[in-house]
Amino acid sequence: MTSTALPLPLLGSLLFTLMGPIAIMPLFATVTAGADDRLARQIALRAYLVSLATLAVAVFVGAGAMAGVGTSKSSLIIAAGLILMLTALRNILSSTATFKAHQPGPPTVALGLMPIAIPGIVTPVGVAVLIIFVSYFPALADKLAIMGVVAAILTLNLGAMLVARWFMTNVGAAPLLVLGAVFGVLQAAMGVEMLISGLTLSAS
Repeated sequence: MTSTALPLPLLGSLLFTLMGPIAIMPLFATVTAGADDRLARQIALRAYLVSLATLAVAVFVGAGAMAGVGTSKSSLIIAAGLILMLTALRNILSSTATFKAHQPGPPTVALGLMPIAIPGIVTPVGVAVLIIFVSYFPALADKLAIMGVVAAILTLNLGAMLVARWFMTNVGAAPLLVLGAVFGVLQAAMGVEMLISGLTLSAS
């Protein structure tokens, strides 16, 4: 990330691991277990739109606060590396837990807001990394490119939510657990790489 060119493949990989379909599929299947197919589609669409709007605010508004502080590029890279590495290590070392949704009543489209969109898709760590990227690449063209990557990841999530209940019933969670572990290791490696890049940049 020491290059002046926006690394879209790196951003896409990070957002896929932090807010992609691997984690959202079991969550969506669980919280919509009592919904019919039509309601489940409405919940998925609501989650997609809320996530897209929230992340757009983070890209075009939230990064302004970081820019006003005057943080250096090296510190932004180091911060992103630390966040990624610590989050990945926490996920890798923690025991696997089954998500249990608290639903006091029948499912409604409100589930698309919470807990599916927030914090299921729009995770605090994902937003933090996104804001760091935008602070590092503040040009309007870069922001639009970043939003393009965000929209692509969220579109994948929408597709995953639409098939989540079938997938969890007929395939199960085992493939997702394996993929989650693989991407967790990759996330940790990317975090270490960003730490090294940030330290190298600050020393130069």
